[in-house]
Amino acid sequence: MAQLELTNITKSFGGTIAVQNFNLAIETGEFISFLGPSGCGKTTTLRMVAGFEIPTSGTVTLDGVDLTNLPPNKRNMGMVFQSYALFPNMTAAQNVGYGLKVAGKPKDEIDQRVDEMLELIQMRDFSRRYPNQLSGGQQQRLALARSLAIRPKVLLLDEPLSALDAKIRLELRQEIRRIQRQLGITTIYVTHDQEEAFSLSDRVVVMSRGLIQQVDTPIQIYNHPASDFVAEFVGHINLLPVEVAQAKEGLVRLGSQLIRAGQFEHLNGRPVRLAVRPEELKSGFAEGANNLTGKIESVTYLGAIVRVHVDVDGHLVSLEMFNERSLNIPAVGQPYQINFPVEACWLTNGEKE
Repeated sequence: MAQLELTNITKSFGGTIAVQNFNLAIETGEFISFLGPSGCGKTTTLRMVAGFEIPTSGTVTLDGVDLTNLPPNKRNMGMVFQSYALFPNMTAAQNVGYGLKVAGKPKDEIDQRVDEMLELIQMRDFSRRYPNQLSGGQQQRLALARSLAIRPKVLLLDEPLSALDAKIRLELRQEIRRIQRQLGITTIYVTHDQEEAFSLSDRVVVMSRGLIQQVDTPIQIYNHPASDFVAEFVGHINLLPVEVAQAKEGLVRLGSQLIRAGQFEHLNGRPVRLAVRPEELKSGFAEGANNLTGKIESVTYLGAIVRVHVDVDGHLVSLEMFNERSLNIPAVGQPYQINFPVEACWLTNGEKE
């Protein structure tokens, strides 16, 4: 049996449905991310798990116990907020030990646990400092230690890194994953950043408009998106309107050019789009692959990646090249040929969700 279960969860605010028919079972020690755009319902769902919101309908159970109507302090969960929420008049050690002090734990036990937590986040030398004497990354580490000090069964993190700069975010997400694995604690992480979700998670829940779009491992979601929404939201992708040319042969037409896309009789008579990731496309001609000709519309330099847009019979096709010193970057307006293998593309029915 799963450790944490959300069953048929729905949450309405007046006439607005924020989360609808949400079902998820989370195993002990799993790291789950809720991923989606702003307003998709991910934070509302997390708050229902934490007890800060009560579902309009549905249940939240932990180890078989119904928590749906219990207040946050009765759920044995730790919460880390985006804003840190540290007590400015308390030292780092006092902040970490606050929950244990409220719980009435003996001083010796509190001191030992605080020392363990500061060691875990590698901040023992900062125990006497106040929050305003710490960097943003250190404050977030402290908030994490405070939430873990009470030995919660579940750790909840609500976009904890969004206020930090890119380098610190990278360091802290590695630290969060290290700590989570070391403790083996079940974790739910809310983010709109797909790189964060993919690098941290065992499974990712992609959400849109209060609905689950897909639940799977990061690699499955990226390589096998369940809908056009997931395909477009996760990474970059070409979704090109094509016409069925010869269904039995698996041929579609983009403008005047033919593309082999496998078998798709089930899509006959329906709007069809061809999906292919930019990194699957290569420059030049390749025997046995799909080959398209066009002209360079734009070139965007992104450091490690160079993104090229090619106009193929009025349709923009994006490809990505790894940057290197010897890379010959094409000029805007020049003729250009691109190729990609048949197995790199697939067809969708054009539905967004």
